[in-house]
Amino acid sequence: MHSNPPDYPDRMTDPKQQQHSKSISGQDVFAEVADCSKKLISERLVRMIESTGDYHGWDLSDEDATRLNKLIRYKQRIICSSFAFQLKRHFSEFKTDSDSPSPGAGRHDWEELGISGAGDNAEIDKMESITTRYEEAFKDFDQSILKRLQACIKRPRASVYHNPLQIKRLCESFRYAIDSLNLEVNYRLALYQLFADRFIESLGPLYRQIDLLLLNHGMLPDIPPARIHLRSFEGLSESAPPQKLKLSNIACRLILVQRFKEKARVSTSSYRNYFPELKRALASCGLNEYDEHIDQLNLIFKLIFEDEDLPSPVKQQLARLQIYVFITAIQEDGFLRRSSNPARRLLDGIIGSEVEIACHGNAEFSGVRFIREHIESMASREFITVDSYSEMLDGYQTYVRENERSICRQRKMEATRKVLPLVKERLSDITQPLRMLEMPLILFEKVWLPLLVQIALQQGMDSDAWHKTISIVQKQVWSLIPKENPEEQAELLEVLPTIAHSLHRAMRSLKLAESLQQSLRDYLKLEQQNVAEQTARNIIETKRKTRSLSAQSFDSKSKEDNTEFDELMQTGMFQMPPDMLEAFKTNKPEKSVKIDQVGALSVGDWVNFIQGKAKTLGKLAWKSEESTLFIFIGRDGKRICEVDAGKLARQFESGEVSLSGSDSTDAVKSRSSFMKTL
Repeated sequence: MHSNPPDYPDRMTDPKQQQHSKSISGQDVFAEVADCSKKLISERLVRMIESTGDYHGWDLSDEDATRLNKLIRYKQRIICSSFAFQLKRHFSEFKTDSDSPSPGAGRHDWEELGISGAGDNAEIDKMESITTRYEEAFKDFDQSILKRLQACIKRPRASVYHNPLQIKRLCESFRYAIDSLNLEVNYRLALYQLFADRFIESLGPLYRQIDLLLLNHGMLPDIPPARIHLRSFEGLSESAPPQKLKLSNIACRLILVQRFKEKARVSTSSYRNYFPELKRALASCGLNEYDEHIDQLNLIFKLIFEDEDLPSPVKQQLARLQIYVFITAIQEDGFLRRSSNPARRLLDGIIGSEVEIACHGNAEFSGVRFIREHIESMASREFITVDSYSEMLDGYQTYVRENERSICRQRKMEATRKVLPLVKERLSDITQPLRMLEMPLILFEKVWLPLLVQIALQQGMDSDAWHKTISIVQKQVWSLIPKENPEEQAELLEVLPTIAHSLHRAMRSLKLAESLQQSLRDYLKLEQQNVAEQTARNIIETKRKTRSLSAQSFDSKSKEDNTEFDELMQTGMFQMPPDMLEAFKTNKPEKSVKIDQVGALSVGDWVNFIQGKAKTLGKLAWKSEESTLFIFIGRDGKRICEVDAGKLARQFESGEVSLSGSDSTDAVKSRSSFMKTL
């Protein structure tokens, strides 16, 4: 339902609006009002049915109340459609039956509508009491809407009862809507009570909206907007009680509070401080015992509304809490003086959080949506306790935290998706020499890629941390390429421990799982052992005559101190959030297909490598965490080969690789032990 201002000024509508309205025929205006009424009433009817869970006004046993609650929820669609059909019929009759007789006031009106018989007397009494109870409150709307509808279709005569939105007609429509349920009389009476308490009680904003709609379309602009007459227990107008009748303080207070409470039910685009007006209204009734409460609350909300840092949407919603805080203050002794005042903590908590959010330019973190929805819920309740403010504050804080986390997570994932290709491209350039040698890049994919992504996100790709880490990566690439001369060999042996230490610091900074860290350390140890052995063979054989590939990735002449890098790699500093790993998953290749033999291999297992008639026995020295890469060594401890899971699976299938039997394994162990003894 569209929100409407709580009070309409007693003035003519805007001339531009009137000029625009003249272009619309009265018949079209009538049709628009009929459609709008149907929509608004259907929404209120649905809200009424859905609110039965916390309704305690049933004059039924708990079991019967539960049964009736379930029934009307189950039949909700039928009730709403039947009500809408009858409402449409009333508008049609108003448009066509210009000379229909005008029923008078009294019980016989209901009998003329077809409600008769001994079994229906109780229903007649109930609907008559509902009509009498509310007719004084909505009498201005009955007349105003009736006359404006007459102006739409130029109907000369009509009684108040002919108004399709008059309470008696709405009761008639509701009776028609529940007639198909075939309920017993006590159930029907209970539904009439629900209809009065949860539907008719809240008709004021609907009537105002329809009246304003007709007025804005130029229907009798000389008639001012209608206003609601709030009821006392005797059905008196708040504006002019008889002088001879002295209302009690409680009655006056209830009347005034109800008026302001109704304003809070409707969310508007404007806000104002109601306490000066409330103080004057109470003073006119001779009530000054609440002046201290009003003055305190007036100052609190005045400061709220004058806070330039607090966004207007938040002020609009907090303004709706004014009357509820006042009600709690006069019900709870010393409520405003307590340091643990829940309402004050609620206001301070919301204001502090929303101002901080606004000052940091993070409007999407705001909890104004939660505030609006929660106040809508509060406004529908009959009573609000002190605990309601604490519950709202807890819910608000939880909502803001979760909303901020969700938005930050989305931002990080989006930033990761943008940065990841740039980092991968830079890393690819550095590791090009290793790819030319067809060497696995496990260390770079598992450690250096996520570390560089985190550094790029946190400090940027122009930061000192980025350049220092790139330098370490380049040094590691250089250290994994076999050398050709004794000078490079000496430098390599000096660099290898530093590289192992840097990798360890990087993994700690990422806070990788301890098992993964150990696996990657073992892998690096094997790789460094292999490059050292290959370097020794190259020097002895002196076969390599071309320029070393290592010179393309790392300047061996430059000596760099790694102390700053070690200080940078504080444990957990660049930890990868679990949700950010989703961005990496889309860039990872699918796992290779492997057969049972590959999946069952464990470090230390022996296999046979068969090439023609030659058979070589190898032991699995290392395998990656995902079992995608395997490194085998011979009986002398030297590397035989490294192979990925897919190739190893194919070799098992073709017979080129087979599991070694226990006898041959024991023989190898014995032979190795014998050789060590010699």
